Amino acid sequence: MKKFLQDIRIEKIGYGGIGIAKADNGKKILIKWGALPGSVVDCRIVKRKKDFIQAHIVAIKSYDPKWADGEVFCPHYFIPLGASKDNEKSHKIGCGGCKWQIISYKKQLELKVELIKDCMRHFDTIAMQPIIPSPAQTGYRNKIEFSFGKYISARDDIHTDWNAGFHKQGEFSKIVDIDSCWLIGEKANKLYEYIKKLCMDSWLPVYDQKVHHGVFRHLVIREGINTEQFLVHLVISDAEFDQEKQALWDTFLTTITKDKYLKDTINTFFVSYNNGLADIVRSVDTRTDLLWGEGYIYEKLIFPGEKKMHELNFRISPFSFFQTNTVGAQQLFYHASQLVGNIEGDILDMYCGAGSIWLSFLAMGLGENVIGVEVVQEAITDAWHNATINGLAEKAMFFAGTSEKLFVDYPQVKDKMANVWLVIVDPPRDGLHKNVINFLIDMKKEYGTKILYISCNPITMARDLWLLAEADIHCKKMQPVDMFPHTHHVEVIWVL
Repeated sequence: MKKFLQDIRIEKIGYGGIGIAKADNGKKILIKWGALPGSVVDCRIVKRKKDFIQAHIVAIKSYDPKWADGEVFCPHYFIPLGASKDNEKSHKIGCGGCKWQIISYKKQLELKVELIKDCMRHFDTIAMQPIIPSPAQTGYRNKIEFSFGKYISARDDIHTDWNAGFHKQGEFSKIVDIDSCWLIGEKANKLYEYIKKLCMDSWLPVYDQKVHHGVFRHLVIREGINTEQFLVHLVISDAEFDQEKQALWDTFLTTITKDKYLKDTINTFFVSYNNGLADIVRSVDTRTDLLWGEGYIYEKLIFPGEKKMHELNFRISPFSFFQTNTVGAQQLFYHASQLVGNIEGDILDMYCGAGSIWLSFLAMGLGENVIGVEVVQEAITDAWHNATINGLAEKAMFFAGTSEKLFVDYPQVKDKMANVWLVIVDPPRDGLHKNVINFLIDMKKEYGTKILYISCNPITMARDLWLLAEADIHCKKMQPVDMFPHTHHVEVIWVL
């Protein structure tokens, strides 16, 4: 049975950056790892289904110049057109991220619009507004997570036992060594480079994800883009600390706590001790210690107003959720408020997180009070704090639990629905639970409530909108917003 497919032409791109092509027998091929429309590629088959084949790119034979019109700016970009010796001289080992660098930003936006249109092809009465570009195409991320580990390349002459960077595409146990990342700012990159060297000079080993031995596991850097504050979170394993390793670790801690550059630059520094097997920053038994600082940093969101700019403050702790593109989030929430229009009653936010959306709305004069629902208790704590520091705590009420069981867990909330004029849903990538769909239908029928849907996945969004349309709840207008240049990700705003 064939394991490889050669000279496959990618017809179009589906959501998730999946290339779509056809085999000689007419069967659909779904291709991962850097597909672009019009490209000719060689693939390795990873799964065969009745109706389609899943495959990964092993070499790119040619690009369609209509799409490949950008300039690759990162030396860690996945090596184009195969791994020839010529382009290896100018490229380091590719991490597999930022796959759309080779497309100009203008074309990236066009491609994202096409992805959305393809997902929404069954809706012919919805007007799509021009996509709103990200204010910055590089340096836009306020949070990044680096991993420590080992990497053995496909070339026999490279074998590295100490790396810090990102997971190799498709590999859980191999880490591509990264010098810097263009998606974060200059100061964040300098911090990463500086801390990485201190870790290397400590003589402590990196964590090996295959055999679960070693010390250094993750380095998370969070930046307040509008406040210029930094939170650093170093994650290690101390499961194998003997007397020698403990002495080296104690010396390392003394070194970083006395380092003037780190103390002057980093507002809050945490160390977590995670001995779990899963390759995550925090497991159930993780212990987190504060080395210095208040235990959090602040970020601002800034919105235009009729007479002055509105500013909102948000507390960011090590495990807080906050939109990754700060300035992009400002655009997203502002344009969402413009689509919503006037709100004379309360707001129900069914996935409220730390409160960034509804706080933005209240600050811009939309809505009277808010009811927030959130499954993560820490996010509820952050939401209360953020409401308080912005002088809006008296307008807020929060419930810890899942949106699909809101009335089951909190039956008293049902009495407050009559004054709710807007329901906000900003669900995870899986979209809305069927119980939430039924709740929205009931709210629309009984109270005529507006529904604001912010989606990060047009596929599940289209499914949810179809279910709502079957209940005669329709959308007239949608607004795409790009938050993640050089990737396939895109946000879409709807008001139903």
